Amino acid sequence: MDIAIKRPILIGGLGLSASLWLLDVVHHLPMDGSLILGAIALGSGAWWFHQHSQRSVVPTIPKQVTVQRDAIDQALERADQLIELLLTENSQAVAQAELYRTEHDLLLDSLERTDLKLAITGNKATGKTTLLNCLETSSASSLTFTDQSDDISDADLVLLVIAGDMTASELNRLETLVAEGYQVLVVLNKQDQYSPIDKAVVLDRINGRATERGVDVVAIAANPNPIKVRRHAETGEITEFFEQPAAELQPLTQKLNSFTTEPGPLVMATTLRQTKALQRRITQTLNEYRRQKAMPVLEQMQWIAAGTAFASPIVTIDLLAAAAINGQLVLDLGAIYGQKFSLDQAKAAAGTIAELTVKLGLVELASQALGTLLKSHVTTYLAGGALQGISAAYLTRLAGLTLIDYFEEQSLLETSELHFESLGSRLQALFQQARQGLALKDFVTQALPHLPTMRTVAS
Repeated sequence: MDIAIKRPILIGGLGLSASLWLLDVVHHLPMDGSLILGAIALGSGAWWFHQHSQRSVVPTIPKQVTVQRDAIDQALERADQLIELLLTENSQAVAQAELYRTEHDLLLDSLERTDLKLAITGNKATGKTTLLNCLETSSASSLTFTDQSDDISDADLVLLVIAGDMTASELNRLETLVAEGYQVLVVLNKQDQYSPIDKAVVLDRINGRATERGVDVVAIAANPNPIKVRRHAETGEITEFFEQPAAELQPLTQKLNSFTTEPGPLVMATTLRQTKALQRRITQTLNEYRRQKAMPVLEQMQWIAAGTAFASPIVTIDLLAAAAINGQLVLDLGAIYGQKFSLDQAKAAAGTIAELTVKLGLVELASQALGTLLKSHVTTYLAGGALQGISAAYLTRLAGLTLIDYFEEQSLLETSELHFESLGSRLQALFQQARQGLALKDFVTQALPHLPTMRTVAS
């Protein structure tokens, strides 16, 4: 039964094992630490295989959609809620909140505009500059054009110019733009270089890829190849010369004219995209403040882990205490980042972190790396619990930093669903970064005074 106090998992959580399904067995059967570690490793290996087999799914293809006004209203309301949350959590953020509020109001006002901004992008030698020059001299005054060298974040429509069948890089660029919320029109330039049959084949392939992503395609020739002309004079003299045909832009200009007549859908798509960008910036500001609150909590828990592991000569108790501390970390850090967990959810998350830590071999790697560093502290190294205590503290810190990074990333996503099994790569990356620099050495120096014997010596 959970103890109803401020930190129930930490105080009453020694019943939480690193592998939660072993809980009852640990309490009722005599087992040594090596047997439990082996069981955890075996169980986590099966779990790891199961999770990876489940995740082998086909990636989702992004699809361009028509934005509805309801979606914009909801996004603006969410941005407003985030501004209020920023002020609630950090009373010193008034000035920053006012800037965000001004931007929020400008986005709301922008829904009434009728002018459109168009960006032209594409690979080299696709005719972007020529097309830009043609459009700037022939299009309606309500259209403003820019090339890819400029910032396209304000673009209501992106013209993705290609000069043949769509390459892998062009398809990737199209999917990136669509996924980021841009409205895109694929423009096949230099169509005059194809025979009618070849043009039909290429267009069919391009249309197939674009249509699957909700994107339209038009074919043009911004700078057609010169045509050889033969002129017969009355005298019978024949003169041959090359004539430059006019640009073939009609399919594109018809599309653009329809957009100028009904600019609303493009304007709404831009407003939604920019509102989501505003949400992300507000959330990043929130996360900066939350990290300042989270780090002292993490440091407190890592030193509790150090003291507990140092004082306990039994590996089993170390594992149980570590799981209890990780469970409390999930609760405390989750509360800071607006993620509310029940005790059972926190315990499950702690079990997942423990399984990942064992499966990735981080317990052994950390002990080896820290043991090498501790040899320079002869007195401390001879104290058997020192390595155990500092290792526990470091693994707790590793788990906490991973949770902080994960919560911050999740706060930037539209989904609120959490998958703690994805923390493995983060744990591994953080540990490798620490091994390559001075972080581990600095941590040992910082940790030594927090061990019980070192505090006694210091006093």
